[in-house]
Amino acid sequence: MSRDADSTSMPPIRVAGVGLRGSGYPNATNTLRHLRAAGARVDDQADWLPDGLHLWKAMRASLRAKLALYERLLLGNAKAGWRLCKATRRERLITYVPYPSVFLLWWLSWLPRRMRPPLIADAYISVWDSAVRDRNVVGPGRWPDRFLRWLEGRALRTADAVLVDTVANRDWMLAEFGLSPGAVFAIPLAIDDDALLALPAIQAGKPLHASFVGTFVPLHGIEVLIDAVKRIQDPDRILFHFVGDGQEAGKLERAIAQGVEGFTWERGWQSHDQVIAAIGKSDVSFGVFGGAAKASRVLPFKLYLALAAGRAVVTQCDFSLPEGVPDPPFLSTGADPTEVASLLQTLCENPSLCRSSAQAGRNYYREWLGERGILVAWKALLAKMSAR
Repeated sequence: MSRDADSTSMPPIRVAGVGLRGSGYPNATNTLRHLRAAGARVDDQADWLPDGLHLWKAMRASLRAKLALYERLLLGNAKAGWRLCKATRRERLITYVPYPSVFLLWWLSWLPRRMRPPLIADAYISVWDSAVRDRNVVGPGRWPDRFLRWLEGRALRTADAVLVDTVANRDWMLAEFGLSPGAVFAIPLAIDDDALLALPAIQAGKPLHASFVGTFVPLHGIEVLIDAVKRIQDPDRILFHFVGDGQEAGKLERAIAQGVEGFTWERGWQSHDQVIAAIGKSDVSFGVFGGAAKASRVLPFKLYLALAAGRAVVTQCDFSLPEGVPDPPFLSTGADPTEVASLLQTLCENPSLCRSSAQAGRNYYREWLGERGILVAWKALLAKMSAR
């Protein structure tokens, strides 16, 4: 994709459906912010869920809370679909459906194409894959597993353009849901980066501060970092800081019980400002260490945050990127605690390497993943849809 695409004007866009926003789901609202700043007319008719709502935590909540969420996603999107059809009769606009887009798309899939506008679906990552394989909210092999997979596939095949985060995730979606290759686009995610870009450059003194921010799910490979802490256990030289919680939090609890030294832990969900503060105190930010499978298909939000913040990024060698984006200046290792510990010790003894990697990461973010990269991708996509 040419970097000259940012000179292309954009058609008006409608936003519809029940969408997620806030620090846990920053992509949709920040994408729309960039589009408006670039001069696009955005007709926002979305029904936004509360900022503090986190989909997978809500699905593990009380029965009453879960039923309220299901009602909002299913019946709320049925109403949104009806409103969208009426609006389309008045003005047929390209329509962006924020994550989780599959619920509105499923309702629209039962309507004739002439009644639907051109649809851009924010698929981000698969709802079915996250619910069944990542978080075990739905047990594998049971009828809810099969139903959710069928629902997501049918829904995504309704969209004219399906947006995902990386090329590997795009290829997985194509194979898993039978989507058309020309309808799936891997483009950068959008974050609120103003405060991150304003953070001062790292000093990388001793102790070297290394932080992990995220949910403790299998793809993050938290046990790799815990084992790296055990191998180092030298808080005067390298200090680990963990921020987050999740289904594998017990592994950190056991490390505490065993008296492992060299790390601190802020447990629980943190606000966007708290996450920025944690990253701002670090020299090194960790990515994922879950090995093959899904961990190798993603480029998580937290790596966008770390790159924008100008922090050195240590993550596993296997990762994927948006379409047309070159390799970032990561400090990559295998998903192996010995390799991670060795790399951190190297950075501790060579602070100039840490500083140069951090600065290169921020420059990379500005060029390829920030506002410029997002607008290049979106303008090319909208031009293609307008031509159709």
